[in-house]
Amino acid sequence: MAEVLFLSEQTLKDRSVLQDNVDMKVVKPTIMDVQKYYVLPIMGTQLYNEVINQIKTSTLTALNTTLLNDYITDVMVWYCRMELPMAMNYKYFNKAIGTQNADNMQPATMQDIEVIMNDARNKAQVYAQRMTNYLLANTVKYPLYLNQVNTSVDTIFAKQNNYNSGLVLGDNNGCNGEFNFKGIRIQPSEKRCSWCY
Repeated sequence: MAEVLFLSEQTLKDRSVLQDNVDMKVVKPTIMDVQKYYVLPIMGTQLYNEVINQIKTSTLTALNTTLLNDYITDVMVWYCRMELPMAMNYKYFNKAIGTQNADNMQPATMQDIEVIMNDARNKAQVYAQRMTNYLLANTVKYPLYLNQVNTSVDTIFAKQNNYNSGLVLGDNNGCNGEFNFKGIRIQPSEKRCSWCY
C-alpha cells in the first residue's frame, strides 16, 4: 500500500530552495520521515490517522484542509529543509558512505551543514508551535487532537511544546558554578572538573 504524504514534491520545491533537478528518490524518504517523526507527535495518533484516511478516500474536510494547507505544510517544508542537507550531501554506496560533487561546485562542509540545519530547525520549531497553538485554540473543532480514543502502547499523544533547547549548567563559568545540581554550595576544591583545565 502506498504511503500518504502530506507534502508533495512540487510544493516542497516551490516553497523551499530545492532545485527542480533534485532526485525525489533522495527526497521522498525524508518527507515521510519528517511526517512521522515531527508532524505525528504534534497532531497525536488519532488526528493524524483521521487526516491520512480522509486523504486516501478524498473526503478531506474543510477544517483538515485548513490544517494541512496553513500549518502542516509550513512545518514539513522547514523540517525537510533541516533534514535534507545530510541526506543530500552524503550518499550510501556499496563499500562506504561518501560525498558526491558536481563539476562546478564543492559539497558543503559539515560546519556549513550544521549552520543550515540549525537555521531551518529554528524556523521549523516556530511553525510547529504555531500549529500546536492553532490546534489548542480549536480543540472543539478537532476533538481527536487531545482526546485519544482506543489507546494502545503505540498511541502517540500530541505534544504541546515544540521548542528544544540546550542544557544550562550554571553561570558563565560553566561547570565552575557556585552550586551543584542539588543546590549545595560547592567547596573550592570541587570546582574544577577534567574538561575545565
